[in-house]
Amino acid sequence: MSYGVIASKAGHLSVEDAVPRGSRSAQPDAVDRFRTTWGSMWVPGRLTLTSLHLTFMPHSTRKGVRMLELNVADITGADLSPGMVSKTITLRVSRHALRFRCLGAQHLTQDILAAAGAGQERAHLANDR
Repeated sequence: MSYGVIASKAGHLSVEDAVPRGSRSAQPDAVDRFRTTWGSMWVPGRLTLTSLHLTFMPHSTRKGVRMLELNVADITGADLSPGMVSKTITLRVSRHALRFRCLGAQHLTQDILAAAGAGQERAHLANDR
């Protein structure tokens, strides 16, 4: 299996809570840490999709800035919102909605859904063993 880059786009990412704050688990995940650092503001950076991970690297170079890395199998859905020039992709993961605004979002959405489906299939096969 190749681990090469499937797609890479510059854009802006915003993270929103998909469940009420009181129902969060005690273990913070990568999205929780990103949300703690940036809040709900639109963060400029680069989103990179491989067959195993979806990674967002903020353009900011301040101390303590870390990238956000998700396993593609954790993505439960992706929707594309309408727009004239740039469109917004809404990615759903366990307790959050990640919104990524960029050019060429339609093709990126298709690539993410394909990678997520393949990742979930790999995870399912691994659990069956």
